Amino acid sequence: MVFWKSACIVGLSIVSLAQAGPIAKRDGTPYNFWTNKAWGANLGNWLVLEKWMDSTIFNQYAPNAIDEWTFCQQASNPAQALQNHWNSWITESDISQIASVGANMIRIPVGYWAFITPDPGEPYVSSGQKAQIERILGYCAKYGINAIIDLHGLPGSQNGQDHSGHAGAINFYSSYNIQRSLNTVTAVVNWLNGLDYTLKHQVAAIESANEPHVADSNTFGILRNYYQNAYNIIHASPYQIPMMFHDGFQGLNAWSDFLPPPANAVIDLHPYWAFPPDTSTSDIINGVCSHRSDNSFHLPVVYGEWSLASGVADADWWLRQFMDTQISVWKYGAGGTFWALKNNINSQDWSMELLINNGIINSGTFPYHTNSQC
Repeated sequence: MVFWKSACIVGLSIVSLAQAGPIAKRDGTPYNFWTNKAWGANLGNWLVLEKWMDSTIFNQYAPNAIDEWTFCQQASNPAQALQNHWNSWITESDISQIASVGANMIRIPVGYWAFITPDPGEPYVSSGQKAQIERILGYCAKYGINAIIDLHGLPGSQNGQDHSGHAGAINFYSSYNIQRSLNTVTAVVNWLNGLDYTLKHQVAAIESANEPHVADSNTFGILRNYYQNAYNIIHASPYQIPMMFHDGFQGLNAWSDFLPPPANAVIDLHPYWAFPPDTSTSDIINGVCSHRSDNSFHLPVVYGEWSLASGVADADWWLRQFMDTQISVWKYGAGGTFWALKNNINSQDWSMELLINNGIINSGTFPYHTNSQC
C-alpha cells in the first residue's frame, strides 16, 4: 500500500538511528523532570476539538457533530473553520498570562492526523497543526515556557472518547493501528529534529498516548509493548527527550517493573474528583494527600491532567484549599498541568485563566500554596 511505503520512508531516519547503536553525543531539552517541577495548563479544545468546552465552532459549522471526526464530515469547509479556530483559541496573551504566575509548562493535545496521513475514509483535516504548534513554541521561547507534545488521539481511537477525535469503538489495539501509532511517534520525532534550535528546546517530552482504555490483561500487554516500542523510537532521537506515558488508569503498581532506570521516561497520572463527582471535602483532601507516596516510583510522576471540579459547591475558601492542596502534593512528584487553560462555559473549575482572573491562582500558588491541607 502507498501508505505503508510512505510510512516506511518517513521512519527510515529513526530506524537507522535505532540500529546504529549508542549515539555518543546527544542534544537535549534543557528541561529536566527529575529535578524541576512542571506547572502549567493543557491547551484543551485547540488542536483536538472538545464540544463540551466550547460548542461555538460546532454550532456555526456542524451543529450535529459530536467530535472532530464528525465535525470534519459535516462542516462544508472544515479546514478553514479549524484554521480560524486554531488562530483564535490560543494566542500570545494566553501564554504570557500563565507565565505571569510562574507557570513553566504547557501540554499540547494533538491527534495523529496532524503527523501522518489519515487513511481513506478518515475525514480529519491533516495539515496546519504543526505550524500552529510551532507558533506556540515561539511564544513559549519568549516567555520561558516548555511544552509536552501529547498524542491525544491515536489511530482507531485508544479510548473511544470524543477527546480522542472519534467517539465510539476502540480500535487502537489492532496490530494495524498499533503500527500506525508507532509511525505517528516516528513522525513526531522527525518533525522535532527538524525544528530550529530555539523551538526545539522548548519541547520537554513526547507523550505516546493519552488515557488509553485498558479492558483486560490482553490489552494491557499490547499497550505495554506499544509503549516499549514508542520509547525505543523516541530514545533513538538525536535530540534526546523523555517519553511520557499515561498509566491507563491502572495505577503506579501496574508499571513498577516497566522502563527501569536509567530510562528517559516520565509517567503521567490524571487524578480527578469529578468522575463521579465527590461531594465530601474531607474525602477529596484525603485522596489528594494519599498521592504523596507516588514519589517512591522509579520514574518522575507528572500529573498531566487535574482540575478543581468535584461535587462540592464552588466557594472561594474551598477552591483555594483544593488548588493549594493539589499543588503541594503534585510537588512531591514532578508537578502537573491543569485541565485546561480555558473554556467557554464560564467554569473556573476547568479554566486556569479564570482562576488567575479570580485570584485563586497567583504568583504565590506554585511556590507557597499556603492553603494546603496536607
